[in-house]
Amino acid sequence: MLNLNRRKAASPVQPLLKSTTPAPVIAMPVELLTVRQAAIFAQVSQPTIRRWIRDEGLRAYRSKERGRVRIDKADLVKFLKGEVI
Repeated sequence: MLNLNRRKAASPVQPLLKSTTPAPVIAMPVELLTVRQAAIFAQVSQPTIRRWIRDEGLRAYRSKERGRVRIDKADLVKFLKGEVI
């Protein structure tokens, strides 16, 4: 014969989130610029924009379908002012 008696849980189920603080809101980019548009806006060359993205921490987005690089204009303005992005 099979023993079908089941054990009771040792402790009640705990909620997954103990904290009641809401998660931080992440804003989506509002105006995306191409590398060329960003270079014109910042009055620098396109290779300089690409170097800033690669080496100096300018945030950029890459599109899924073609892999094109886009820069949020607000991030570029903060970067040019020397603010942390």
